[in-house]
Amino acid sequence: MSISLEIGMVVLGLGAALLLIRSPKAAQSGLVALTCLAILLVGFTQPALAGAVNGDVLTNDQQKLNETLQSNPGDSQYQGIEYADSKGTPLGDQEITNKVESQVPENLKVSVSNGSVRLSGKVSDRGTAQAIIEEVKSIPGVHEVAYDLGLKNLSRK
Repeated sequence: MSISLEIGMVVLGLGAALLLIRSPKAAQSGLVALTCLAILLVGFTQPALAGAVNGDVLTNDQQKLNETLQSNPGDSQYQGIEYADSKGTPLGDQEITNKVESQVPENLKVSVSNGSVRLSGKVSDRGTAQAIIEEVKSIPGVHEVAYDLGLKNLSRK
């Protein structure tokens, strides 16, 4: 991402320089450069706006890579963030907290703020972690689920 920011800064500098020349064509070029920078920065800093919500637009290979990246090298942690697209009347934070706590194992820590759910603790395996995350994402009012879950059973599922 730092390379994209460096490229963005170069484009921004060129756009500003072209705007300072005060030539109509240079000003148009500067405006185009600034627009490209804005699109580039939004794409890298807001993946949800770029269309990568819940893996809906990811290929199978990209989804496999995403799964690999969510685990640490020893496969003892499963971590990441997923965005929810739940239907129904949104619940408040306390209602979401109560519902999540009733659905997940007692040893998991749950915190909710403005529809953003944070889960941490240990679960038996990756399959269990994925099932819990999907359940939480289905709760109306949940916008995102951030998780950092330790895995007791290190086999991949």
